[in-house]
Amino acid sequence: MRLLLLVILFVGLQPQLIAGGIKGRIMTNKGEALPYAGIAVKGTSNGTMANEEGAYEFSLAPGSYEIIFQYLGFKSTSKNVTIGSDFTELNIVLEEHALNLQEATIGKGKEDPAYSIMRRAIAKARFHQLQLRGYTAKVYSRSTALPTKIPYLVERRLKKEGIQEGKAILNESVAEIKYRRPASYTQKIVSTRNSLDNSIPSPNEYILASLYSPEIAGTISPLSPRAFAYYKFEYEGYFEDQGQLVNKIKVIPKAYGEGVFKGSLFILEDRWAIHSYDLQTTTSGLNISAKQIFSPVQNVWIPVNQQFRIDGSYLGFAGEFRYLVSLTYEKLDVDPGLKEDIVIVDHKKEKPADGSKRKKDLEKMIQDQKEFSTKNFRKLTKEYEKEEKKENKQQGSSDRLVRQDSIVIDSMANKRDTTYWQALRPIPLTKSEVSSYVLQDSIKVVKDSIREKTRPDSVAFKPLHLVTGNTYTIGERQTFYFKSPLLSISYNTVEGNAINFLTEWQKRWGKSYHFRVTPLVRYSFGRKRVYGQLETAIGNNNWSLLLTGGEMASQINNNNPIPPLPNSIGARFFDRNYMKLYQKQFGRAEFSLRNIADILSFNAAVEYEHREELFNQETARPIFFWSKYSYTPNRPINKELSDTGFPEHDAVTLDLTATLRPWRRYLIRNGEKRYLRSKGPSFSVNYKRGVGVAGDVDYSMLQGTVRQNLSLGPRSNLEYFVNGGSFLSRKQMYFPDYRHFMGNEFFFQYAYPPDQFRMLPFYRYSTDSWFFQAHAIWTSQRFALTRIEALRITGISETLQLHYLRAPTIHNYTEAVYGIDDILRVIRLEAVAQFHGSHFKGMGWRVGTSIKFGR
Repeated sequence: MRLLLLVILFVGLQPQLIAGGIKGRIMTNKGEALPYAGIAVKGTSNGTMANEEGAYEFSLAPGSYEIIFQYLGFKSTSKNVTIGSDFTELNIVLEEHALNLQEATIGKGKEDPAYSIMRRAIAKARFHQLQLRGYTAKVYSRSTALPTKIPYLVERRLKKEGIQEGKAILNESVAEIKYRRPASYTQKIVSTRNSLDNSIPSPNEYILASLYSPEIAGTISPLSPRAFAYYKFEYEGYFEDQGQLVNKIKVIPKAYGEGVFKGSLFILEDRWAIHSYDLQTTTSGLNISAKQIFSPVQNVWIPVNQQFRIDGSYLGFAGEFRYLVSLTYEKLDVDPGLKEDIVIVDHKKEKPADGSKRKKDLEKMIQDQKEFSTKNFRKLTKEYEKEEKKENKQQGSSDRLVRQDSIVIDSMANKRDTTYWQALRPIPLTKSEVSSYVLQDSIKVVKDSIREKTRPDSVAFKPLHLVTGNTYTIGERQTFYFKSPLLSISYNTVEGNAINFLTEWQKRWGKSYHFRVTPLVRYSFGRKRVYGQLETAIGNNNWSLLLTGGEMASQINNNNPIPPLPNSIGARFFDRNYMKLYQKQFGRAEFSLRNIADILSFNAAVEYEHREELFNQETARPIFFWSKYSYTPNRPINKELSDTGFPEHDAVTLDLTATLRPWRRYLIRNGEKRYLRSKGPSFSVNYKRGVGVAGDVDYSMLQGTVRQNLSLGPRSNLEYFVNGGSFLSRKQMYFPDYRHFMGNEFFFQYAYPPDQFRMLPFYRYSTDSWFFQAHAIWTSQRFALTRIEALRITGISETLQLHYLRAPTIHNYTEAVYGIDDILRVIRLEAVAQFHGSHFKGMGWRVGTSIKFGR
């Protein structure tokens, strides 16, 4: 729940310490509170919000003001006030809007007026987004979480941290931000406070999401150019606000669920800009509500306060989360070439004065021409953006840069006292929020007394960690990880029961440098022997060096197609020993260079192995069916090689891989690049050679891979993986050197990689010749079952998959898969049809989960 408080990203405000102002309550004519109503000084961006109880307190310098009180669905009210040195009580009653309807009849075959309004608003959306070349702002943000259900197993532990059912958890932050077009943000965290622990500043990272953008966090905006493919719109009437006509548009998704909104959008007549909105969406079964109010500043309507609400349940937790954001813009740089004195006409209704005229210079076009069609205006805006990108490129800015952020934390950010917060807080606390601070202050006193008795760098070991494992902080940016041996007990027919003892020490410094040492000791009860390995790694985000050595029982396919847990279940309960192992004493050095020119990565590895064949334990047998057990030998069955056994030998291999991501983009945060998922495909070339001069194997193999994860819309995704290659030489090879594929013969598996087959035998079609495989997974939330809204909003999705293999011993092996993902958030069910060529071979069923167990 603490993590969820940091998921919604928003910005904060630093009010001035002024003695006078206004305070009071905003309510309906029935005396009901209007929570989070907006309060603004007319003609400026100076404003605040009421709290959940409708109470507000607004500090102002002495003088005369016209104050605007706003609430969605209610008439705005203005009051003239004169401020002195004291606070003046001003209680406000707002009346509901009476919507007026246009004189238009919507009959059979008639188009709803909402569509004409939305076409013009969509055409002008990017224009409104480009209007601001930059600004500085002061922003105050507050989040309040109210847990309503906590699982019994963690209830006592969370209570010690101050997290209880029915008790509010509060977080406040104050920040100053600067924005410069196209996407440069600087943020200074002035103050931060939360009711859990105020010892470490934890400012909320901000993202100024705009409804003018085509997408917001993967959700299609009603103002997106693609909006008509996802939404229907209904005109509900208009009203007047601050001298402007405002159209109320009902936003109706064609299929409600993740990736789309529903609710109301208010559009200003003639400007076709946002006045406000009240929208809802859902993600992973959680309901999200967003409200935003805009106000005119320097003749541009910009957001001045925002509200977010999340409620629902996840993995046994349930609760409600509220987020308030209040902004005050200090300096607004409006693009002089993008002024509002233009007319946008609906191209489906009428032609503009000079609709055929097209120029690249939008500024000159606006000067020469005051009327545009919706189509032409969108085209002209795109041309304007292209010219802007060219200018930015000439100034040295990369077209791969998506966003540039800088976050600075004031040294006093987490040390402000209660008096300071009372003076700067623009939104009064509610009674429950006040009690939250009181409760957490008392818990903090207890924690502080415990800390005083404990050395800061002490390793807080608890006997429970023997079962759960733990990560300990042992110094500045140093950690020690201990994995519970109980979580690593496994069984296979070669080693019998085996247990791992895994630890890791890690040191970090600079922005991304790290050094770690990871020893692993493994004991085989069946073989009655100890072996293990030592791994060390050093590097940063752009390079790394990995050294590994030791002795282990390793899977013949070094990509480890079957994890220990499914194999243990299969071997112990279903007499199926899928994991095939060989003994190796080895040493490996691997060097990686990443992000060369932002698009290229290179990996080189050299490995020595002394290999020895292993065999099943004579005493190996499942727990059940002892009279019927029939484990297969540890030698895999292969179509090309009649005997996959091998003598004791040495192998030295060289492995080189180059990966190109031509469409890769990145953002910069505090001077450090963070790469985003590429929208285009990536290309990899791998060359592997067995060095015969240094060992007993001599071969070479070349393969190439193309893969892409492609978003087809808010509820649709396509991932594909294509791989092919051939052995160029094969003077001396053993079965571990063959090209193996990611097979699967067990009904349960988790964390499928993209090249994972569902029913392919693990080693049957491994080859020392040529090969080709292709995998495609299409995910949708509107296919068959997910067309039912009640199922779709739970977060489930459906997949259609195709897995194909062609090799010398199997020319056209195909799997067609239908799956349902995220059942109860964690379960995956799949039905698999298996084909050899055009011949149907049978059906299979698979159960999986995306949750990874252990480390």
